[in-house]
Amino acid sequence: MTRSNQPFSSMFDLAGLHAAGAEIRIEPSPAERAAIAQWLGIESLDSFKGVVLLSRQSEDQYGYQASFQADVVQACVITLEPVRSHLSGEFRRVLRVLPRPAKRRKAGGESLPVPELSAVDGASDEEPELLESSLFDVAGPLLEELSLALDPYPKAPGAVFGPPAEESDASENPFAVLEKLKTASPERPGRAQKGKSAPSSKKGA
Repeated sequence: MTRSNQPFSSMFDLAGLHAAGAEIRIEPSPAERAAIAQWLGIESLDSFKGVVLLSRQSEDQYGYQASFQADVVQACVITLEPVRSHLSGEFRRVLRVLPRPAKRRKAGGESLPVPELSAVDGASDEEPELLESSLFDVAGPLLEELSLALDPYPKAPGAVFGPPAEESDASENPFAVLEKLKTASPERPGRAQKGKSAPSSKKGA
């Protein structure tokens, strides 16, 4: 899943962020939740609420903190019955808007791009997410974290994996089959048993 194909977005211009920061609440409509559920590959998204806190760390770097609550319905991997669960999460990221390449003019009037400065900022322990534009989808990271919070193997209560019946029968293992063959095989003709004489074919006179 990539952010470019997400079915829901909430755009915010980081360039206009006040020094005090901003709080943004995310709550998709029922139709938008249905589109998100299809994108996630689940049965339904009954509720989804997120809160995003944005802060300015420097002229081109921003802090992103978010939390979410969601009620989802997934299909059991064994019985396909609906499995309901409540998900929640909190996370943070660092955003950095890359500067637009400035241009300088040659003597002949042709403009040349000026090399950009390094995008790595040593002031933060977190690696910043680099943005080409200050216009940012604040709902994108929430949907990414929601997708990661889903149970990859949802199971209905009481549903268990079990081997096929023929594999669970101990009598059908190779050693049991060999034992059956030994028991069922008849004696070879023409061999007398030890301690017993072969019956005579001649009748007494």
